[in-house]
Parts: sequence; C-alpha cells; structure tokens
Amino acid sequence: MSSPASPASITEEISTRTIPDVVKDFNTEELIEYLGRKDLKLKESHFKILRKEEITGRSFLKLTEEKLERYGMKGGPATVLVEFIESLGQKLRNYSSLKTLDDLKEMLHRNKVNGEDITNIKQFTPGE
Repeated sequence: MSSPASPASITEEISTRTIPDVVKDFNTEELIEYLGRKDLKLKESHFKILRKEEITGRSFLKLTEEKLERYGMKGGPATVLVEFIESLGQKLRNYSSLKTLDDLKEMLHRNKVNGEDITNIKQFTPGE
C-alpha cells in the first residue's frame, strides 16, 4: 500500500506543469471540453470546425486568426480564440517572473494582499 502524496510534492508537481503544458496534452475532445468551460461565447459550430480539422491541444496553441478563418471560422470567434491562446502564455510569463520571495511579496502587495492571513485574499470568479 502506498502512502498518500505529501502536500509539498503535489504542489511541486502542479507548479512544474504550466497551463500551456496541460493544454498541449489534450486530444480534440478534451480541448473542446476545456474551451466549453471557459466563458468564450463559442458555439457548437465553432467546435465542429475544431473537430473537423482535428485540432489537438498542441496544434491549438499554434493557431492564428488566419488559420482559423481558412478553416471556415468567422473573424469574431477566431479573434477570441487567438486572444485566449495568447492569455495562456501571458499568465505563464506573469508567474514565471517571480524568482524570489521578495518578488512574490511585491506581487501580493500590488494586488492588495497584505499580511499572512489567507482570508485577506480578494474573492475572484474562476475563468476571468
């Protein structure tokens, strides 16, 4: 019988896998399910294009508006998807710039998280 993973080892594993790393491993249906949970206002017709073109997570991360439009997607949803892809990389850069404890404290201070008490962290809506 194996012992449960310690919280530290779980945190370490999670922190080494970035959002793009996770998305990259999605097959087409997993990608569509993931996008469906985001508030991107996509329709089934947009997901049909992703299925038809066999877009997996790895290819999704390399999409451009031009490619999506060539696949038959209208400009609006193509722009939304490309902006979403870019935001995944932006979030990664924001956190990867935190190299020291002082960097983390500065980021928390900028976001008005002061003191040691976790109850001071402002509530947020997932997916925003």
